Amino acid sequence: MTKKYVMLADTVRCINCKACVVACRAEWETPMGYTRDWVKEVEWVQNDQPKVMLFPGRCQHCDDAPCIEACPSGAAYKRADGLVLQDNCICSGCELCVPACPYEARWLNPVTNTISKCTFCQPRIDKGLEPACVQTCVGRALIFGDMNDQESEVSKLLKEKEWVRLTTDEVNIGPNHYYYTAGEALPDEVMPKLHDRHLSGKTMEIVNPIGAIAIGGMLLTFLGAGVMKLIGRRNEVSTSENQEEK
Repeated sequence: MTKKYVMLADTVRCINCKACVVACRAEWETPMGYTRDWVKEVEWVQNDQPKVMLFPGRCQHCDDAPCIEACPSGAAYKRADGLVLQDNCICSGCELCVPACPYEARWLNPVTNTISKCTFCQPRIDKGLEPACVQTCVGRALIFGDMNDQESEVSKLLKEKEWVRLTTDEVNIGPNHYYYTAGEALPDEVMPKLHDRHLSGKTMEIVNPIGAIAIGGMLLTFLGAGVMKLIGRRNEVSTSENQEEK
């Protein structure tokens, strides 16, 4: 059976130590001011009672990932095991995938000028290791594994507890990141939102004509430059011939 990797986050066990964030930055040498994962502390009042919830977040590795549809170069892609990855050898740094992600999990790396995001530590899991954030989590709030393996920890936990995913009526794209909240309702602050610049499957319909126009413009520019150079050369020859006649 094909593997299906998922991440579980127990908001009750999370203590906001941010060891996961530090481990991720060290693993991926993330530039200062940027992060592939985070812990969001949300406070609100419910029935006159103050509430606090800690939400570890990262790329959700969605089944129907809009970032893949938004990518004109094909750099964003999905593996059979569910991982949404990025081939930065062909990433143009156009950032069209950034607003397409309703979880705000993508950003342009200023050092490489390519897109960065959580990959569930793909190089590590391909070697049989846990993601850096999971390995470092002191409270065991993060659990990672193959949900199709009935003997795996994630498969058993998904059956034992009531887990939820960050979805709405507008955004229901099959995230593979599950949260345990002990029955607490999900606060609006952590829910995915469509941005004004959100891009969907229509992206390529827009990008392709723009790309064609851009390429056409470049060809016209080169053609114009060639014509001007030819005219200039003819003028030089004509001037030289006139001087010889005199």
